[in-house]
Parts: sequence; structure tokens; C-alpha cells
Amino acid sequence: MPETSHAQDWFEEIERWPSARLRSWQLDRLREVVAHARANVSFYRSLWSKAGLRESGLDSFDDFARLPIITKQDLLKARGGWANPCDGPVGFSTRGTSGEPLLLWLGATEEEIYIAPTMRGFRWAGFAPGMTALLMSPVWHRLAACETHAIARLGGDCAFFWGSLGPDNMDSFLRTLTSVRPRFVTTTAPFLLALVRRAAHDDLRLAEAFRGVESIVAVGLPLTPRMREFLRARLQVGDVFERSGTQEGAALDDCRLHATPHIHEDVCYLEVVDADGAPVAAGERGRLVVTKLAAAGSIFVRYDTGDIAAFATGECECGCTFRRLKIYGRPESSVMVGERMITAYDVRLCVEENPALLGRNVLLIRDRSGASEVLTVAIEGGECDGDDTADRLRSRLGVARARIVWLGGLRINWGFRQVIDGREIGISNG
Repeated sequence: MPETSHAQDWFEEIERWPSARLRSWQLDRLREVVAHARANVSFYRSLWSKAGLRESGLDSFDDFARLPIITKQDLLKARGGWANPCDGPVGFSTRGTSGEPLLLWLGATEEEIYIAPTMRGFRWAGFAPGMTALLMSPVWHRLAACETHAIARLGGDCAFFWGSLGPDNMDSFLRTLTSVRPRFVTTTAPFLLALVRRAAHDDLRLAEAFRGVESIVAVGLPLTPRMREFLRARLQVGDVFERSGTQEGAALDDCRLHATPHIHEDVCYLEVVDADGAPVAAGERGRLVVTKLAAAGSIFVRYDTGDIAAFATGECECGCTFRRLKIYGRPESSVMVGERMITAYDVRLCVEENPALLGRNVLLIRDRSGASEVLTVAIEGGECDGDDTADRLRSRLGVARARIVWLGGLRINWGFRQVIDGREIGISNG
């Protein structure tokens, strides 16, 4: 996409709607979803009846905010009462979610609804008709299952490599990359980081393998600005875009400015709330609450995902009026230090200020007691001369003490897990 293109040249109409029009449209969708849930899902009907909520519908977002926030534990206790297989013939599990997975149901109507934002996100990332895309496995994630349809409808060709996105399948990925020569790639950030690390160890020529790749769309870890540039430079690709979402219906994508991912507000309504369920201001962190704007499949109305998130402030200069939100991680990718919740993303922001530490795996060590006055961080490799990471962590994150454990030659596989028990790598953790 040329830098000189204007928003009206490539945005759909809804992506440029004024905020008031978009909110009015969303409220209409929320009314439909709540009416459907009340009529067809016994869990919601009973929950809202016990809460004393009237059945006349929603007049405002304030009315909607009076609906109780629900959690995974609420749904697990309800068992089949919250999700009827008749709403969708295909069952799938929230494998990447926290704790015990949920069994969700997906139908053709909902699948069709989520193909549209996938197409939109790919357009934002520069996909154009005639391109070939090397895609992650279409069954890796519910959102990934839409990728093949999206590429086909955008007039492109799809390619897949044999194997999962694990370290044992890097050779298969690279062989496919060099034989297909795609211009567009979707994958996970942990897989790319593991690939870069292996290339440094085995002297692989990644730039040659990725030759011709214009865009990579990465999921699985929230990207810091420095990490995005690190991957772009190491792979020598045009750009790297962050894609995020939840199995429960949230969907977000980077625009070309990378100024915090935009919410696909035509398929989900997102809230960020504090511990008491009250909304927090833009720029402040809280817990992500999702409502799916689709009266199909498994219904989620004011579902607390457990994710730590914050709305971005102001409007994006790209021209899209969809709100922007950053998902920083879940409680299991964070640690409590004193009264502060520190995410792995926060730590990586500080660590990566030292260019010599970019690309190294960084893990938080959880105290056995569940809370500590000390922030303990494990970093691959040896200490750099003059490194002041511990000081930065203390000052930036407001902790009394930060402890760095340098892992030397010990290598920890890149993955979605960012917090470990120190005993797993032979160190004390409280």
C-alpha cells in the first residue's frame, strides 16, 4: 500500500464512521444479542432474572453496563446451560486460554462474520490480490481458521507447511518459505523469535529465506516497538504487524502506523474495567470484558477474559475511527510485586532498551508465595558490560528491588508462557 494513499482509498465505509454513528450501530447490535441470549440461552435468562433486570431491552450503554460481568468459572459451573450445540454444529476448545478450557460452538453464520475482519486486517497489513500467503495451520486457533477464506476472497493464493509452529518444524517452514516465495506470512511471534535465535546459532541465512516477504502478521505475544523493528531487521522483511484477539470473540489488528491495534468494532464490543467492574479511563489498565456482536454460536455477553488491557488515547492518524486497545497479557503472564501487577510486556520494554538484549528470551520468575517485594527476571545469555537493566526496572516499574538472573548458556524455548517457577531452571524464587 503506497504511503501516499488516503484513508478513503482503502478503508471500508464503517471504518470511517464518526464515533457517534458507530456507537449507535453497536448499541443496536447489543440489543439483538441480549434479546437472543434472553430468549435462547437459559444461563443468561436465569442470571439476568436473578439480578432483577427488566426485559424491555436496552435504551443505553448504561443499561448494558448493568448486566452482570461473567467469568469462565460461571460458565463452567453452568455446563451446558450457557451454550447450546444447536447454535453451531462445530465444537472447539479454548486451548490457549487460562485454566480449564471451554467448549465453544461455531456455526457457518458466525464463521462468515469473522472472515470479514480477517480480510480487513490483512488489507491493513498490505495484502493485495495476486499475492501468495504462507499461513499458519488453519486449525491452530479459531481466528486462524478464517485466514484461508480471507486470502481466497482477497484474490490471493494460500500455502501451508507440514507441521505445527514448534521448534521441531522450523526446517519444514523454511523449506516451504524458499520454495513458495510468499509475499505475505502469518505466524506466531514466539516461532519467529525462536527462528531468529536458531539462525544466530546455526548461521542460517534468514534474509535469503524471507526474500520477497513484504508483510508478516504475528500473533501470540504483544509486540513492543523495539521487538517489531528487531524482527523486521533480522528477517529483512517489509513490515511486521501485530494481530491479537480471544477465542471468545475479541478481534484486533495493527494498521500501517502501528499505533496500538484497532478493535474490529463491527464484530465485538470491548470494555476495560477495574476490580469492581467500573470502567477505567483510556490509557489506564484493567480487565478486558468481551461481548460478541453476533447472535450465533456460543454467546458471550460481558465476559471477563482475564486479559490485562488498556484503551489507547486519542484517534489514530491512519483515518480509521475504530478504537484502539493493547492486550498486555493475562495474570499468568504477570507477577505481583508489592501492590503492583507487572506484566512480561512491561519488563521486556525495559530490558530491550539495551540493544544487546534484543531477541533474548526474558522470563518473569513467580514467587512461591504468590507475592513478593522483589521483581525477579531471568534473561538468556551473560550479563553485558555496564548493563543497567535492574536500575531501569526499579525506576520505570516502581518496585523496591529488581533481581536479574543471567542464564548463560541455558536456552529456554520461546513460547506463549512468560512466567515460570524458578525451580524449573534451578534458581530460588522466594
